[in-house]
Amino acid sequence: MKKSFFRSKALRLSLVFSGLIAALIIIFVVLFALVIKKNDRKRQSNFLSHTAESVKTILKNVGPDMVTESDFVDIPYFVSVCIYEGDGDRTIYSNDPFIRNLPKAEEKAVNYIEKNYFIDGDLNVLYRTLTFEISGKSYVVQVSVNMDRDFATRLLKELNFAIILFSLPLILVSFLASYFIIKSTISPVKKMTETAKKMSYASENHFEVAGSGDEFDRLAETFNTLFARLKQDFEREKQFTSDVSHELKTPIAVISGHANLIRRWGKDDPVQLEKSISRLTAEVHTMQAIVDNLLQISRLERGTIKLEKKSISIRDLSQRLKEDTEAWANNATVTVGKMGTESIFCDAELLYESMTIIVSNSVKYAKPEKVNIIIEEKVTERGTELSIIDDGPGIKKEDLPHVLERFYRADESHNRDKEKGGSGLGLAIVKSIMDIHGGQVQIFSDGIKGTTVTLTFPAKEGGR
Repeated sequence: MKKSFFRSKALRLSLVFSGLIAALIIIFVVLFALVIKKNDRKRQSNFLSHTAESVKTILKNVGPDMVTESDFVDIPYFVSVCIYEGDGDRTIYSNDPFIRNLPKAEEKAVNYIEKNYFIDGDLNVLYRTLTFEISGKSYVVQVSVNMDRDFATRLLKELNFAIILFSLPLILVSFLASYFIIKSTISPVKKMTETAKKMSYASENHFEVAGSGDEFDRLAETFNTLFARLKQDFEREKQFTSDVSHELKTPIAVISGHANLIRRWGKDDPVQLEKSISRLTAEVHTMQAIVDNLLQISRLERGTIKLEKKSISIRDLSQRLKEDTEAWANNATVTVGKMGTESIFCDAELLYESMTIIVSNSVKYAKPEKVNIIIEEKVTERGTELSIIDDGPGIKKEDLPHVLERFYRADESHNRDKEKGGSGLGLAIVKSIMDIHGGQVQIFSDGIKGTTVTLTFPAKEGGR
């Protein structure tokens, strides 16, 4: 629990926030001190300059050798005044015997610090010098103030310390406040985490949506949608695995049965041996067809098949399908009907494969009866629609929603029909082909006679 607490995002964010507050306070104190110090230094410099000018005036009026302490009564008591002749060869006047002749500071006031200057401390003064001449002689006025006793300087130090001292409770309060605010703000994430731990593919749990419409609600809705898709995909793959097992069970059982029959006595009976080998070959072909179809669907769904789109003639493709179909299907008559456009933009071979699968189903389910097949095409607001219409036996209404599913065949036993054959993957392949084209497959039938399969290519895919 302790380890988990220190890993808490709320704690880390609160520490970052408090650290930011502390940094801002420090920056504020530093900038505040710099501004106050600069302004105070400017004020003191102006004051010292004015004082030096006043001393110069007094000295010129009274005379260097006649000045006494009473001449400087208007000079503030806390200002040290020293007057030197020349470069400090002779001290004319000084009200502070402890202040010696300092380096000249003619341009502006200068802070001078000398360690252990006094027995009990350091020399820390702000001073200004002014050089002038009287009767051909050079004089230097040096005025200074003790910075250790300066009220503004001491107040600034104490104020900075007070700000920092009172900032500590502020930082603590900001940490606690931000911790509880952040913790309550991200509490939906904790609930979502707990919900996710309890979820499984069969679970009915979902992430709670508070209804506030904020980012957490949108996140929860997104996760719910994602989980629903994953659950749907899992169920589909589970069904797919079951269907594959079911489909392969029959040919495997037939192969196993005939293999055992040959091993026991069939190899000594030429008739039975030939019959068993024929069945073995047929079942192997069936299994191969199932595997090939599944691999093609997988490649289509993963997008590993690269579409070679180009503008093709629907009439030419339909004429090719007519000739090929009538060559192998004696009971089929294919008619190329109305064409609404001259071309369509798609992968020609994949479209031809889809059309062949649809026509093959029409022929297969119509046997031994004759079947008439019409191929039509038109352009609508939805896009280009290519329809293949037959007059064979229709599809029951309860079967229509499922005929595009893998391994689905419209018979109650769900077993392979020996007469019609097939694995129930043909229309699933057609759907996958149309999906990667961004198109759609629709199947219409009244359940009695005739079926229409319409392939719709969106307008951006259609020719023209």
